Amino acid sequence: MKKVLGLTMGIVCLAASIGAQATNVAQLVVRGTITPASCNLSLGGGGIIDYGTIRSGELSQTAFNPREEKTTSVSVNCGSTPAKFGLALTDLQAGSKVTGILGAGYTEAQNFGLGAVSNRRTGGYSVTLRDLRSSGTVLNPIMRTTGSGAWQNSDGKVAQSPSQYSWRNGTTVTPASIAQLTGVLAVKAVINRGQDLDLTRDVTLDGRATLVLSYI
Repeated sequence: MKKVLGLTMGIVCLAASIGAQATNVAQLVVRGTITPASCNLSLGGGGIIDYGTIRSGELSQTAFNPREEKTTSVSVNCGSTPAKFGLALTDLQAGSKVTGILGAGYTEAQNFGLGAVSNRRTGGYSVTLRDLRSSGTVLNPIMRTTGSGAWQNSDGKVAQSPSQYSWRNGTTVTPASIAQLTGVLAVKAVINRGQDLDLTRDVTLDGRATLVLSYI
């Protein structure tokens, strides 16, 4: 459902010609354009989560290597026009994810890939939506598994598109209409077992995903 920003109406062709034969018919044309709210999405720090330099000697050779959680801000500004919208995250490195690397409490849909070096998969990471607010009001995350599915409450852990995430401001599990959103994206990387990496060379963490805002 799209929000209405402006509606213009034109009335034309009301002039009757003057001639030998008068007309008693005129045409009324009603025109308008319905446009979605104009909302701007932004991520703090350009959306870059940097784990810096990790020494290979720090890594376990036989177990997955979880790193510390890092966060960045997420915000949406729709000006003065409230809108219902949601977010979806597409993994651009889905082919590189390591099955089971996130551990208990996560599904494979919530496992985002960290790329590969020398055809060896680097690891994975999770993304969680937290601290969602609109003008000081606390919002609770909700999600649906497809763009047309039923909404349900969420713990904020983000699964890959086509899952879509929004937020409620009451008890009803439906997206709230808001003009501003602030929140946190929490990212936790897990590096593959050292024995499964090519540690004779630099191994770059190369997770990439696209965050898309859609109007509901």
